[in-house]
Amino acid sequence: MLFKEIAPGDRIVLGVADSVPPNAVFDRLRRIADRVDREGRLPLKAGTFRPLPSAAPAEKTSASPGTPALAAELASVYQGVLDGDADAVARRIDELLNGGTGAGAILDAMIAAMETIGNLFKEQEVFIPEVLLAARAMNAGLALLEPHLASPGAGGRARAKMLLGTVAGDMHDIGKNMVATMFRGAGFEVMDLGINVTADEFARVADEYKPRILGLSALLTTTMPEMKKVIDALREKGLRDGLKILVGGAPLNEKFARDIGADGYAPNASDAVRTARAMLGAG
Repeated sequence: MLFKEIAPGDRIVLGVADSVPPNAVFDRLRRIADRVDREGRLPLKAGTFRPLPSAAPAEKTSASPGTPALAAELASVYQGVLDGDADAVARRIDELLNGGTGAGAILDAMIAAMETIGNLFKEQEVFIPEVLLAARAMNAGLALLEPHLASPGAGGRARAKMLLGTVAGDMHDIGKNMVATMFRGAGFEVMDLGINVTADEFARVADEYKPRILGLSALLTTTMPEMKKVIDALREKGLRDGLKILVGGAPLNEKFARDIGADGYAPNASDAVRTARAMLGAG
């Protein structure tokens, strides 16, 4: 096993990335260690995690004290997303849809789970690998639900559109990917343009996609000025009115957001969802 080869013996201090959140629950840290033992790496790159066929199922996490009241048949969907068990979520959703449970109710259970993960992340009880695993479980469920949610006349619901990307010259995407995950989990329809996106590309896609909110990400101080270029390009093309712009990234702050003409700033993915909802008048 990877950890045992690196540090043989009975004791090991586990750190993920630069640090372990100060409020992290030890059992959760052990789950990450067990996962790395099985998979050989942390699930840090969005969309690439695939369980090994011989891997034992991950140890289940007990529900958070803040678990919402859900119908009994939806509790397993909520817990599956919370545990990051994409296969279990997909199986259960397939069963529920075939049994006549509405797609909207199932989506609500998944959104509730992602909100719980977001709150735990904000409180530093979970960290990036667990958020990404929950995201993959959420995305597995959305893939099954989207055909049923697409048409409001068929019992679906309209979802606010978000356009998202990392600005030109910046190749960082972990934070942006977490934002995309949290917004999808909160019920938004998200188009993620990826990294190194020019101002003209943001403006072109915004004109075609007609989002209600635009999320701009930058990790480097040298790429922060690109955010203003995006806002200026939108204004020049007559696309600024009615479009809310939310910015984020390690070197940013609220003053910078105001100075470049953005509508809001968020320091993390969980706060980004709350800020966006407030800007759109959705709570």
